[in-house]
Amino acid sequence: MFYKIGIDVGGTNTDAVLVSQDNKILAKTKQSTTLDVSSGIENALEEVISSANIPTDLIQYIMLGTTHCTNALVERKSLNRVGAIRIGLPASKAVPTMVDYPDDLKELLGKHLHLVHGGYEFDGRLISPLDHEEIKEKLISMKGEIDSLAITGIFSKTLPDQEKQVAVWASEILGDKVKISCSYEIGGLGLLERENACILNAALQGVATKMVQAFQETVTRLNLDSHLYIGQNDGTLMSLEQVQNFPVLTISSGPTNSIRGAGSLSKVDNGIVIDVGGTTSDGGVLVNYFPRESTRAAQIGGVLTNFRMPDVVSVGIGGGTIVRFSDEGCTLGPDSVGYRLKEKAIAFGGDELTLSDFFIAEKLLEIEGAKDCDSLKEDISNLLDLPFLQVIKLVRAAIKNHIEKLVDKLKTDAADIPVIACGGGAFLLPKEISGSSKVIFPDHLEVANAFGACIAQFSSEEEMVINTAEVDEKEEMEKLLIKVERKLLKNGVADDSINILLKESMPLAYLPGVVKLKVKLCGDLATD
Repeated sequence: MFYKIGIDVGGTNTDAVLVSQDNKILAKTKQSTTLDVSSGIENALEEVISSANIPTDLIQYIMLGTTHCTNALVERKSLNRVGAIRIGLPASKAVPTMVDYPDDLKELLGKHLHLVHGGYEFDGRLISPLDHEEIKEKLISMKGEIDSLAITGIFSKTLPDQEKQVAVWASEILGDKVKISCSYEIGGLGLLERENACILNAALQGVATKMVQAFQETVTRLNLDSHLYIGQNDGTLMSLEQVQNFPVLTISSGPTNSIRGAGSLSKVDNGIVIDVGGTTSDGGVLVNYFPRESTRAAQIGGVLTNFRMPDVVSVGIGGGTIVRFSDEGCTLGPDSVGYRLKEKAIAFGGDELTLSDFFIAEKLLEIEGAKDCDSLKEDISNLLDLPFLQVIKLVRAAIKNHIEKLVDKLKTDAADIPVIACGGGAFLLPKEISGSSKVIFPDHLEVANAFGACIAQFSSEEEMVINTAEVDEKEEMEKLLIKVERKLLKNGVADDSINILLKESMPLAYLPGVVKLKVKLCGDLATD
């Protein structure tokens, strides 16, 4: 017998669940997210461990889903000093590096940007060879000035050898303390979006290292000897080493944890998940128990990128959403009182009318310190000069309208599909939604995010470009599968649980005989 703990750190709450070997929730908690984050995690860990009353030496795994990297980008805090090298001259110099970054972020990160000769045409022809002396000069100029380096080459996603060579030279000149990010490992084909994603990854590496250290220290303080993992944005787990190398892949891991958790709690493998929080409702699509990946370029912290992101759509409907009435009817948000609900909401003596006020009045939501239902109904009626029953009908109709638009955006065809509710604000959702076959409110829905982190599998993916005139495609695919399988086993995955999530062979346009192979495998973490 062993146990697992899943933790999800949100902007308002830090949720945790303690789960048995067969994925039964034995204890759960919602704690306030603290300014230093670590103490909120520690409080949540202590609460679920004491509630379950189990031997701590049987807690084998702790999985963490966190907003550290997202917050660092949004708040522009604790970012690394970054150097960037784009391999491509004499091409691409008309569009400077970080050309579309917000001014404040460019001011922080854009002090060491360099263009060098190299790169490839779309058909694999060389634009120009690498110039070792030129690159050496650029690297020496950055020595002692940067914490991490982002390397991007034109068409390096298909032909990464020049990026790899520059990374070798960079390690020799800058030393081991400077982290190196290569764009071919992070983003898609488009040069500027891939370069943007690579620079953001480099900027977040220091944040990720501090987060990992804080996580380890918190677990050590509680005398736990558990294996630690971090959730990434495809619904699977990363090792602590991986997250320090590729922190950008943790961005938007919160919604993916909710999608995975809600799917498992409801035992639905395909459907739409709506996670209702204090400020927004986030909708995502569950496809064979995993979140659907977005095909659109994503904006992260105001920067356009093209790395892997879940397909999530948000609307301004949450427990703290401010409700206004006018001659035109009822308007919801988009502003919210957020975590200041107990200061601002009418139910707690404040002066803002929120969605929570209406549902507290209807006895569908209980929050300590709120007014009793009858007096709250009277206060709302007096404030709006309308009967409460008339007002609540208008509010419910407005919520239904917003949620149905959200569902419509996420659907890819006209067929009805299940909608699964989760999150602390799930009480807001209507029991019937146009376009859905049914609306499901599973048990433990308020901690679906932490449960999603807890049940996540470990995954690994690799891709390579081959020339079928020189090697056998089937043999190379088999080698790639074996390589990824070995990585999974090295990270503690049970041999008999490994599944193939993706096995792709894609001919590259304009390159006769050239094929990109890509595989992704996942599996359950082994028991000791």
